[in-house]
Amino acid sequence: MLVGQNKIFKKAPLHLLIVYALVFVFCLSKDAIYSYDTYDYLKAMPYRQLGYVIFVKSFSYIFGSYFDTAVVLFQTVFSLFAVHYFYTKASKLFALNTLLKLPLLAILIFPFFQPLSIVNNICSEGFSYGLYLLFVAVALDILINNKHNYLKYYVLLYVALVFMRGQFVFSTLVFGFTYLIIHRKQISNKKQLITLFVFMAIPLIPSLGERTYHQFKDGIFKSTPFGYVSASTAAFYVSDKSDISLIKAKDAKAIFKLCHQQLEAKNLLLDSKDSNKESYSFFHEHLPEICNQTIHASGKAYFQSQDIPDPANPNPAVARAYFKIEAACKDLTFILIKVNFSKWLALYYANLSYGFYTPFFLFIIIFIMIFNFIKTLFSYQKYYAILFLFSSLILSNAMLIAFASHSIMRYLFYNYALFFLSIVGITKLIRRGSKS
Repeated sequence: MLVGQNKIFKKAPLHLLIVYALVFVFCLSKDAIYSYDTYDYLKAMPYRQLGYVIFVKSFSYIFGSYFDTAVVLFQTVFSLFAVHYFYTKASKLFALNTLLKLPLLAILIFPFFQPLSIVNNICSEGFSYGLYLLFVAVALDILINNKHNYLKYYVLLYVALVFMRGQFVFSTLVFGFTYLIIHRKQISNKKQLITLFVFMAIPLIPSLGERTYHQFKDGIFKSTPFGYVSASTAAFYVSDKSDISLIKAKDAKAIFKLCHQQLEAKNLLLDSKDSNKESYSFFHEHLPEICNQTIHASGKAYFQSQDIPDPANPNPAVARAYFKIEAACKDLTFILIKVNFSKWLALYYANLSYGFYTPFFLFIIIFIMIFNFIKTLFSYQKYYAILFLFSSLILSNAMLIAFASHSIMRYLFYNYALFFLSIVGITKLIRRGSKS
């Protein structure tokens, strides 16, 4: 499919080719960026998604000491390919003029430069950004243009994307729901029914893939840990010492007591005297200290101390500690949220709003989603469905990130182009309505 679309690239205007060439030269002129995440992937740590582990270790095996240069080269070429593919599809779909094409292109290539520098960073974003753009573009062809033969590519892109970044695991449900409201009157048709089933059931594939991967590597048939460790950070932050009375499980209670004492000693708990803005600002700035350096590190150490390793083969014991702290934090997250719900909700809202830079943009996206959902339901036009889809993808991803972590650019930049197109689309609809 993507190879078959080579007409798109053959007809690329000269100015676009020049832009891509300049970006390519710029990225290749910069050194590869190593971070803590890079070494985690190279070591195949249990809490890292299998996709980038396999990718980066394969490049390390094939290219040896030059693997980082090869990774940057691949990520640059692949991401530029995806940018052009998405740019061409979106420009045609929204009938963009030159004045609107320029900012769209700028937004799409922005992640290649600082502060993100995704293709130079040996981290999953360098691969997952291109996958996400292709994934959305292919899904649009299925939803809007009824290209059911693209389903096989959709499945491949989705599985690869989720193996790289688990934050997109629920994105297919957004596509499935949008497809359902578009084709609800013909949903008994075999082709539509199969398509809907693929959209809704496909998360089973990466789930089973992850579990199988960890079974072979770590001897544990479970999904990749760390999601609930991260999500528990906000729950711990707003918790009180007295919450321990509500925790029944022995290990979970021990983890809470240990981590809460450490957080209190480090002054990393919510100060009731602070405003909501101040509380979130402190949480946002100190999340690595609360999550990685305290909850995760201390929890892992606790479970390792409970598990006597085999000196000849210590890795399974270490791996078990990662999965056990994940399970304990899953229990703790929901208990602590329930008992401190109002404080947690205020923090969650501040976290969600921060990802949009201002509550105004958050409410704009919510308005676009609700308005176009109603319009798609009662007076279908493809632009209504597209705007509902884009706003839903933006909001669902932002809500998941706000629950699981903190709203930093690194997790949210994927949807900047969708946000821009949503604003363009709703503006066009308003102008069309005022003229009629």
